[in-house]
Amino acid sequence: MLKAHGELQRIHREEAALAELPVASMASLLANIHRDPKKGEPFKPVDFCLWQEREQKAELSAEAAAVALNLRAEGKLPSIVLTAWQEILASAKPDGKLPAVRALKSDDERAWVLAPVWEGSHVRGGLVAVNGQISGSVLLRDVDKPLLTYRLQFPARTAVGWLEGGLLLIGET
Repeated sequence: MLKAHGELQRIHREEAALAELPVASMASLLANIHRDPKKGEPFKPVDFCLWQEREQKAELSAEAAAVALNLRAEGKLPSIVLTAWQEILASAKPDGKLPAVRALKSDDERAWVLAPVWEGSHVRGGLVAVNGQISGSVLLRDVDKPLLTYRLQFPARTAVGWLEGGLLLIGET
């Protein structure tokens, strides 16, 4: 039943994308008429489409993808990370090497930092995953060495769960 509903939604999106192409073509034509030719590339009709599927580029590091695949194999991957599974697979390298610290997680497992990289006392996450609304100071533990803890500042977000690659988290001293 859910699969059929998802397929129906996909069909509706494709129909909407086809229906909006004439208007998007006119909008790109009008925008290009008034565009300064010295400033960048001309607009394309797809730039004015709301329903058109766009090719997404993988923005995750190969290390973060390797960690996600490794945690999935161990049954430890948080479910929110599965929403970015296509990007993870696209970023994965065949010789994906795991970093020295695979991941950090909060005690309630609602905040994760995959493939963290230290920049002084701050941490840049290969992939930061938050399930729920978490902000402010959060205590994170190394998944492989649970006695190692780090207190990092998470930014406030309006979403009730989010993923972000390359986010810098400020460390508390």
